[in-house]
Amino acid sequence: MKTIAIANQKGGVGKTTTACNIAAGLAIRGYKTLIVDLDSQCNTTTTFLEPDAITTTLADVLVGHQMRPPLVEAIYETHIENLDLAPSHIRLAMLERAVQIEEQYRLKDALESLEGYDFTLIDCPPSLGMTLTQALLATQFVVVPVAAQYYPLEGVIDLKSTVEATKRPNPALAVLGYVVTNFDTRNRICAEALQKIQEMFGEVVFETVIRTNVKLQTAPAFRKSIYEHAPDSHGSKDYEALTDEMLGRLKMNSTIRAVEARAK
Repeated sequence: MKTIAIANQKGGVGKTTTACNIAAGLAIRGYKTLIVDLDSQCNTTTTFLEPDAITTTLADVLVGHQMRPPLVEAIYETHIENLDLAPSHIRLAMLERAVQIEEQYRLKDALESLEGYDFTLIDCPPSLGMTLTQALLATQFVVVPVAAQYYPLEGVIDLKSTVEATKRPNPALAVLGYVVTNFDTRNRICAEALQKIQEMFGEVVFETVIRTNVKLQTAPAFRKSIYEHAPDSHGSKDYEALTDEMLGRLKMNSTIRAVEARAK
């Protein structure tokens, strides 16, 4: 199982949008995918699930010291074939109080107990803290969305330092790539921000950029991925290209699994 954290301590960069649509893109291609909503704001959760349908959440699995259920009891099927979700809850904010070593590895241990998934994507909170530490200890790769704004690197340098520090207990951890989001082709500042990001991180920056697209903002209100909500939009095309590029970096096929899934 490939585990990928979608992280940036700065909000408003398209982190949840990126997590949801990469996960949906992988599932559509036939990869059995789990998305873990580690953000107590619950935006990924409400994108795919009706709140009334949820009885057990990640907070039950990760918070507290007594009678915590296994992660499998907090996993729900979404309406997208091959895509499951482990929902968040506001009580996940209590993970910031976790100080014991054993507590910091709860997410890692929970994910390692699962079988049958090709990918797990973790939607991280927009902050540097113990919750992000749990995610980085549990993951192999990090994808960092960076908005094409005047201060595009705000927070990214601190995140890079956190990733480097986490490599000591988790030497397999690596940044899979930086993806530029909120890119307006008509805006000179966006072009300058893209150039700055490319100069800073070089080949680690994905070639695909995510253009500004109102359909990306409205899709969650309909509890849909961009592929269902607006399949012909720039947002759909951009996230499809990003998913293909990501699979290429992982040296995984972007078409064969989908063909196999349709054949069954």
